[in-house]
Amino acid sequence: MMKSEWNEEQIKELLNQLPAVKDHRSPQDIYKRLTMASSKKKPAVRWIGPACAAAIAVYIAFIISPHFLDQTQPQQKEASQENAVTNAETADSPKAASSLDQTSFVVPEKERNNYVTVAIADAETSAIIPISIKKTNADQTIQDMLSESSELGIINHAITIPSFIDEVEVKEKPKQKELSVRVHQLITAFSVKDDTLLKKLLKESLEWSPFEKITFLSDENESGVRIGSYGTSTEISIPKQSKRAFYLYQNKEGQDLLVPSEKTFHTVKEAIKNMESSNQKGVAPLIKTGAVQSVTKKQKHLYIRFSKDSEVEDSIAGILMLEGLLLTAKEFGFTEVTFTETRTKKIGRYDVSDAIPVPYAPNPITLN
Repeated sequence: MMKSEWNEEQIKELLNQLPAVKDHRSPQDIYKRLTMASSKKKPAVRWIGPACAAAIAVYIAFIISPHFLDQTQPQQKEASQENAVTNAETADSPKAASSLDQTSFVVPEKERNNYVTVAIADAETSAIIPISIKKTNADQTIQDMLSESSELGIINHAITIPSFIDEVEVKEKPKQKELSVRVHQLITAFSVKDDTLLKKLLKESLEWSPFEKITFLSDENESGVRIGSYGTSTEISIPKQSKRAFYLYQNKEGQDLLVPSEKTFHTVKEAIKNMESSNQKGVAPLIKTGAVQSVTKKQKHLYIRFSKDSEVEDSIAGILMLEGLLLTAKEFGFTEVTFTETRTKKIGRYDVSDAIPVPYAPNPITLN
């Protein structure tokens, strides 16, 4: 048993602060009761007044509390250790491993025909988020997906292309790699900020498609449509290599999404370096500072070497970082990436001991 940290003087001082106990009986009454009690053949019982009992209880509590604490702490520690072991076993279980195998935040190139990518914007931060919606049938068009994008519950107060253009007819021209947009009403009630956001949404939606430009037609079949303060727009070209980095966006429900940077970069090395931090509102970095040791390239093949003390593991964070890097490599025209110095040969569904092809698009979503 450990000694109490309270010394004798402190205990005396505490007891002196307690209310005094007074017996209002007369000496005769006390003597009479004592005589009556002694005549009974029962073990003597010591009577303790309420205040005195309280004082003793306080004193005992001071003495034994450290002892009880010392006994409970090891039990709590053992319990936490058991929980940690259980959690570790759960994480290493086949079920947990299978879950990571199925976890991905990108659409593989081989599945490109099964998805249509459209962009939505966060009304609070104006972050542009490309969402790849899985087709329910092969005949679904970009027009269909634009309509469905307005019903996505990915983020609260989302801004979509239909938020700007209610009356619009979208026609795909695959041979010309062109998307024709016929607007049935004038788009004039926008601010400059709205105009900019609409064009960002259009460009982001088409960047992940086979189309290279958007042409605008009026309801009278005339070339060009007046869009707010920009005047008449006839055509928007869609760059396929925007030279951007990727960051992490998390909605209020905790869902992770990969989003491109607003800023463009001169080199892929510069873009990857900027993935360690972000000044962009509403997004977080995907890479820890110093995690990437070197970035080299050979034609369309990118080589990323991690530092030896980096924590590149088979985890959600590991998958997000890997796929963010793959999307960034795609932005600079690379077709495959080789990663070295990872702690494991497998991250999610990827065999990182071999070259990995870049994906088709980010954020696959299946609508119920």
